[in-house]
Order: sequence, then structure tokens, then C-alpha cells
Amino acid sequence: MTRITNSHGTGIDLPNGTGVQVRTKAKDLFASIFTLNQGSGTLTTAEGLAAYVPFIDGNTLKIQNAANNGQVVLGDVSLTNFGHANLAAANTFTSTNIFQEDVTFDGATAGRDVVFDRSDNALEFADNAKAIFGTGADLEIFHDASDSIINDAGQGDLKFQLGGSTKFQLASGGVSLTGGAAANITALTSASTITIDMALSCHHSVTLGHNATFAAPSNQAVGQSGSIIITQDGTGSRTATFNTAFKFTGGNAPTLSTAAGSVDRIDYLIVSSNVIHCAVSLDVKQAS
Repeated sequence: MTRITNSHGTGIDLPNGTGVQVRTKAKDLFASIFTLNQGSGTLTTAEGLAAYVPFIDGNTLKIQNAANNGQVVLGDVSLTNFGHANLAAANTFTSTNIFQEDVTFDGATAGRDVVFDRSDNALEFADNAKAIFGTGADLEIFHDASDSIINDAGQGDLKFQLGGSTKFQLASGGVSLTGGAAANITALTSASTITIDMALSCHHSVTLGHNATFAAPSNQAVGQSGSIIITQDGTGSRTATFNTAFKFTGGNAPTLSTAAGSVDRIDYLIVSSNVIHCAVSLDVKQAS
């Protein structure tokens, strides 16, 4: 009788007996060779374990790693899908799950996916993929390939708060501002021709070092208003003329104050393209 033993099992006897007995035991022998189940515990390299060799330890499916010095656990063979979630069906995750690569949420409309990009540490929305808040889809935030949009599409107003206090509120009738509002003043460069870029700010200032002509401003936006502050340099007596886009009371352009360091201010409102209404305050200074 020949006995084949396995340190992790009970062994198999091949008896000297009838053909049926031998064939039955031989069948058991070959079944043990072809099965992945080797009992409990981990095989050794002497017992045939090598890199990338799979085996079953109890109910746990494992595979030997590339370095042949450890195992990677694949799952539990007694459970559906080896105990892993079937991602083709609905699942409820009841414990912490960590995704260590990018995760893509595939939109039903092509090109409207949401991706958590691990390398960017960012949740990234494709054009027209929306972040929607509220039971009634009240608030949506998205980019439509041209503009960035925050749309209050539901009940109530859109409020911007600081420390829980509303500072800016967008309502159906317009906007409400609580607290002060400040606009920057853009410093212009003195030159014989000065062209104000209205897109830079509402307020502009220049210290004249030349006799200057104020050309028609660029990037005029109807409804924009602000001020143009004109200061004489240390020499003084600098003059200014104005393009016909600037409209003054009675059609009379102002004559600037001439003293060195004197300050004049032009307040304006853009009524339409190249129609800029102006009100002038000359020689603005401390009361004597």
C-alpha cells in the first residue's frame, strides 16, 4: 500500500486491492491535485507553492504574490462574488470604503460625467454636469461650456452669508446688500491720449504729466457708473480734452483746475454705447 500525505490534510492511501478500489483512490488522488483547496493554512514552497499560484485556505481564496513571500486575499468562496459587492447591481455599503484611484460617475448623457481625480485631489464636473441641492432641486451649480452658473431654481432666495449672517441676497425682485461695498480704483498712465478700459474697474485715477485727450473708453457696459479722478502733477497747468462719447451739462466740457496737485473728479454713467453722461466736480479739496 502506498500512502501520500499532506501536512495540511489527512493524506490519501492507495491500497493494493481490486481494480475498483485502486481506481477509486486514484480518482481521489487526482481530485486533490487539481483542486485549489489544500485545507487550512498556507502551503510552503517545498509543497509546490510558487509566485502567482492560487489556493484556498479554508474558505479564503488566495494567490501567492509576485515575490513569492506572501499572499493576496481574493475573497471568500462561500459567499456570492467572493464576498465583494456586485457593482452591476444596487449595493448598500455598511462599512468604510476607500477608493485609492480615480472614480468616475458616468452620466446618462455622453460627456456629462463627474470624476473624483485622485491626482488633482478634486471632484471634477464636466460641462453641464450639475451639482444639485435641495429636495426640489432648488439650487444647481454647473458650467455650460461658456459660463459658470449658480441657479436658484426653487423655493426661497439665494443668500451669501459670512459667519451665518446674510451679506448678499438674490431675490426675485433684485438684490439686497447688507454692509459696505467697495470697488477698486484703477490707476491710469498719463499720456497724450488716454483710453480708459471700463472692464478693469468702475473708478479710475490719473496724475497728468501731459496735456491729454481722453479717447472713447473701451469695453463700455451700459449701466456702469463710477468716477474719474484727475490730479495735476507738480508742474500743473495740464489740460484735458474729451472725446464726444463724454456728454457734459450744456454740452460744455470742463476746464481742469491748473494748480499743481489740484484734483478734479468726473462722475459718469454709461447710458448707451459712446453716450456717457458726466457730472464734474472741480478743485476738490479740504474746506478752508
